[in-house]
Amino acid sequence: MSKYLNRFNRRLRKEWKGSLVKASDINDREPNAKEYLNNLAREGLIERVIWGWYWVPDELEDFYDFLKKERHFAVLSSQSAASFWNHDFIHRDIFNVKVVDRSFGKALKAFSEKRNWMVEIEFIKNFSDARYIKRGGLYVETFEEAIINCIQRWAFTDAFAVLFVNRTRVRMKELNKRAYWIRLTGTDFRVRQVLDYGANRLNELLEEPIFKTRTIAIEDDFLRNNVDDAIERVVEFA
Repeated sequence: MSKYLNRFNRRLRKEWKGSLVKASDINDREPNAKEYLNNLAREGLIERVIWGWYWVPDELEDFYDFLKKERHFAVLSSQSAASFWNHDFIHRDIFNVKVVDRSFGKALKAFSEKRNWMVEIEFIKNFSDARYIKRGGLYVETFEEAIINCIQRWAFTDAFAVLFVNRTRVRMKELNKRAYWIRLTGTDFRVRQVLDYGANRLNELLEEPIFKTRTIAIEDDFLRNNVDDAIERVVEFA
């Protein structure tokens, strides 16, 4: 290996070890990055993922370990965020992630498939569109955002497990306000309606006024039965 390529490789591993990378990420410091990345891939020193994207090798325990090392923006969302906050109450082998860069999203999908990680990617316009915080080296949707997204997707058990486990930390005022304007997928029901109903059911079954919320009825049998089943599972856990 030439001296210039060896020097580039050392710098690349120092700054991007364990992460996906493309030439434009480092063009400002190395104008020949595209050529050098291609040469390193030919040497087997980095992994070509898709056209223009590479992975700088490192030891990985699992998908979460990868996300901790990944330098591009990616947020655990919906059911994956819920599993993070409710201590994996429902274990899922599918990871939900929000990203801004579509090109990165395609590379992330391809990289994950090579490792048999099932990843569902949602593209968002701006970083601000993802309400998240950083915990344990990961970007994760807030309690409130995870609850809303799960209810919207009919993942009621995930949502109410997050609500119950983190009942002293969830910002109910903010949650209720945002939930009012969002509807369940494929229905005219508001997330707030399901949230109020479910919180009341938790109060009733636990025989304790844990949540201060409106008393509400859900007339739709199919929806009500799904929520009731989810609440019963959470109460069994409690």
